[in-house]
Amino acid sequence: MFSLRSSTVLALLCATSSAVVLTRAADAVQLAVSPQCGPLDGSAPADVNVGLGPLSSYKTIVAFGDSFTGGSTNGPTWVQALANSTGATLIQHAAPGAVVDVNQWPQVSTIQSDASVDFIHQVETFLAYGQPIPDPATTLYIVFFGIGDYEQAAAAETNMNQIAGVQVWTSLELASATSFAENVLVVDNYGLGKTSPMGDAYKQYVFTAVGTSRRQGDFKNVGFASFNGIWEGILYGSPGAAAFGYTNTGVCVQNGQTCSDPAHTLYWTPGTPTAATHSIMADYVEQVLTQCKSST
Repeated sequence: MFSLRSSTVLALLCATSSAVVLTRAADAVQLAVSPQCGPLDGSAPADVNVGLGPLSSYKTIVAFGDSFTGGSTNGPTWVQALANSTGATLIQHAAPGAVVDVNQWPQVSTIQSDASVDFIHQVETFLAYGQPIPDPATTLYIVFFGIGDYEQAAAAETNMNQIAGVQVWTSLELASATSFAENVLVVDNYGLGKTSPMGDAYKQYVFTAVGTSRRQGDFKNVGFASFNGIWEGILYGSPGAAAFGYTNTGVCVQNGQTCSDPAHTLYWTPGTPTAATHSIMADYVEQVLTQCKSST
């Protein structure tokens, strides 16, 4: 697995009344797969939107995650791009190297002194931020974890059941006092295009628990989006990298040297997408919000 110690870049977006429109060159990479829509109460994880509004309905986006969402970049992250598309304020708590619960992984003890390295501390920091909590009705909370936890679980040859439970419980904390989050989007890409029984069990646990919590009234409006189809389509299956416009599925920055064509390269640094890749991540989320609406 790739390291999560670095972050990534994103193309700038422009706004319409309800959709994200990316500003990009005519030969730029493009999204070549579609969301796999389904109900939240279905038996298998699916891309779904139960009650979330269009991006234009949100004045604030609060993001939690790892370097796929936050950290130092040479441009905006995908969540910054979504915020930029409608002029929303982004409250960024995602951090490079973050996992759901750092105490579950002794292997990462060297970064335990950094309170931003797990979801638990990111939420605690947000709730204790000292700033007014944004209006719940016009705030979208994004939770994107699992990649680093999957990497650690695979190395330790253990499962991710407890991690899944902590992730859902911490998300529920956002929906209670004092933030009273009404709009929560959970994002997954645990294996970066590869799947396994352990990872699938984690994904299923999170998806099922989010659905159960919503039916019990703990979540008001929720969504689930999986980037797995993007990575699988580029690296391991159909339609292949060329269909997306990629000429290089490797890394752009290596040994201090930058590749000549980052606009058609998958990764900026190992495990960190380029701006081009981030742009299609943003496209995918926008499509989930608009195309995968469900009442259940």
